[in-house]
Amino acid sequence: MGDGRGRSLAGHARPVALAALAYTILTLAYSWPLPIDIMRGVAHDPGDPILNAWILWWTTKAVPLTQAWWNAPIFYPAPGTFAFSEHLLGQAFISAPLIALTGSPLFGYNVTLLATYVLSGLGGYFLGYTLTRRHDASFVAGLAFAFAPYRAAQLPHIQVLTAFWTPVCLAALHRYDRERSPKWAALAAAAWLMQSLSNGYFMFFSSVLLLLWFAWFAIGRWRWRTLAACIVFFIAAAAVLLPILLGYRTILQDTYGYRRALIEVQVFSADAAALFTASEDLVAWGWLRAISRPEGELFPGLTVAALALGAIAAARPLAAEAESPRRRWLRRAFAATALLLLAGALMPMVYGPWRLQIAGIRIVSIARADKPLTLAMFAAIAWMCTLPRVRAAVRRRSPLFLYAFAAFVMWVMALGPDPTLLGGRFLYQAPYGWLMRLPGFDGLRVPARFWMMAVVCLSAVSALALARLSGRARQVIVACAAAGVLIDGWPAVFHVAAAPERRPTPADVSMRLDLPSDTDRDALALYQQTFDGVPLVNGFSGYVAPHYFALYELLQARDVRILQALTAQGTLGVVVDHASDADGAYRRFLSGYPGAALHETHPTWSSYTLPRSDRGALVPAASGDTLRIRSVDAFPSPPNAPRAVDGSLATRWSGGVQKGAADFTIELEEPGRVNQVVTYLGEFWTDFPKQLRLEVSPDKSAWETVHMGDTALQAYYGALRHPRELPLVFPIGKDNVRYIRLTQLGWGTHDWSIAEVRVFR
Repeated sequence: MGDGRGRSLAGHARPVALAALAYTILTLAYSWPLPIDIMRGVAHDPGDPILNAWILWWTTKAVPLTQAWWNAPIFYPAPGTFAFSEHLLGQAFISAPLIALTGSPLFGYNVTLLATYVLSGLGGYFLGYTLTRRHDASFVAGLAFAFAPYRAAQLPHIQVLTAFWTPVCLAALHRYDRERSPKWAALAAAAWLMQSLSNGYFMFFSSVLLLLWFAWFAIGRWRWRTLAACIVFFIAAAAVLLPILLGYRTILQDTYGYRRALIEVQVFSADAAALFTASEDLVAWGWLRAISRPEGELFPGLTVAALALGAIAAARPLAAEAESPRRRWLRRAFAATALLLLAGALMPMVYGPWRLQIAGIRIVSIARADKPLTLAMFAAIAWMCTLPRVRAAVRRRSPLFLYAFAAFVMWVMALGPDPTLLGGRFLYQAPYGWLMRLPGFDGLRVPARFWMMAVVCLSAVSALALARLSGRARQVIVACAAAGVLIDGWPAVFHVAAAPERRPTPADVSMRLDLPSDTDRDALALYQQTFDGVPLVNGFSGYVAPHYFALYELLQARDVRILQALTAQGTLGVVVDHASDADGAYRRFLSGYPGAALHETHPTWSSYTLPRSDRGALVPAASGDTLRIRSVDAFPSPPNAPRAVDGSLATRWSGGVQKGAADFTIELEEPGRVNQVVTYLGEFWTDFPKQLRLEVSPDKSAWETVHMGDTALQAYYGALRHPRELPLVFPIGKDNVRYIRLTQLGWGTHDWSIAEVRVFR
């Protein structure tokens, strides 16, 4: 028996090893020329790949989950900045040893990037073989997952490419369903844990897919002890994640008050037409662009779509069953309802809003297509549920039906809370909107990434479709399917940029600043930091520190006060890019700072050292007793002025875009001593006034100006001291004050907003 088992394992190991070798060779060809420039090449663009390489590097420099780890040295001196993006701990088992051994974050990142393709192939293979017991079908399933067209669109996002734990989790659950062995439940939970550590989005998105799996295969079939044993393993996995989740919540919500605005989630939701939009980098389908939208290239590939449709069309009940007239009538009623609702949805698209009246009585009116389309979709689903082949699939818990239906659900989820079709509303009250009511989902910005879960499902469907084949034509069809999958997802060119030029930080400085500061150079500054680890004033991440916009404004204005504020924390090293400072303005700005020294100069860059300043804070902190405010008035939008005193930082009064005068007037309960006026920006941290005149008066008949100038420095200090409230502190120091008037006189592209206002004695 032992020899038989050994021969069986050897028989399985050989095709798996050959598949792994094939996936590796294909990955090297797919990503060429990255393999020959793996130490210094930057795949796709020097933006998110540099950020992710930096994230992987930082995990080798600080112990995960410690205070030092969370307080990563970017956006210095803001705290908790590592929580501004994914932590990528799930990728560290590959990257960390490589980075530690070579000292090269790019090498660790690039090897990990290529490994995601090979491991995705093996993950898809594992799931395919678990479902079919066919190595040929499983190999194609691995190709369909590893080289899906969607991956070309997500190349800069290694966390999205690291989805190979999801098929492993599903395969383990299938094996647990068959054998009831705890080892498979443990593997499923471990795979879910690793998937969650690799991509925070997929912790939530894969959980939705797993709920569908359990509803299909476990509910009504498993004994409660079998289900409970599996759940215990998943609870243990979730317990490992809890400290990370609490760390993110404490930093992002409690410290910074960050939340995703609905408009932001809508922008990064897929359009329904994204199924016919492919990455421009694909050799065969780069021309397919039904709609252009951020992260909206959801084209599944012609081959996978054909396999899925063919498998669904070929599905038949195992045995014919008698259908009652009542059930037949019900099916026809659902079909007729779906068609009527679809026709009703088309009417406003063609003719605009319309209504049906009989004898002056309105019977029905349709102003938009989304509501009838939603009802039509549910009616169509109800019609499908009455089909004999669907009922047969439900009775036998067909894997093909589950993965086909799950792919559809994942696609609907990818459309976000307000689905659109070619930019117009498509569905009403979409399921993703329901998910946003759950903790965690409201903080996710890109619903379109749900599509990766659909790719997992479609790869499984591909394996199941090919497993149905038999006869002499099977090998030919499998070979054609493999070739078709590769053609659908193959890139015309795999972009590889050269690593940024090394620009050393000046010696013996407390922090580094790269100028000019903008999105591109901020990402490159992270790369420079990996060589010396000096805290970086610049930053590039998923979130931006709230003080950063004010810092940028002050640097753009060449305001010497920001250099004084920075050097108050220690010696500052500054590196200037010559190409972006063609007129030498930044170099003159730095050279004129007292005590500044030119450290190095090169054809493309120069570095300076600015000595520590002992001046202390240039803006005082808010302090004193709060005075009662009797009323507030404003222009424009006077009815909204009370929002500035309603106790909520989530509401605001806005003076509109700063292209004209606006004012805000405060009346105190009684005249008295006023030491400070403090306006709070809250989450509206770009909306400080460009130029503010602040006046006080005892009776409104005569006004005294107590402040005149910009407010960026107040915003900078306020964001560092209290990043959630972001107070702008204006000293007054006057007696007999009852009225305070703030007037915006500058010119800018952002609103002037006041979330809250307080007056201190």
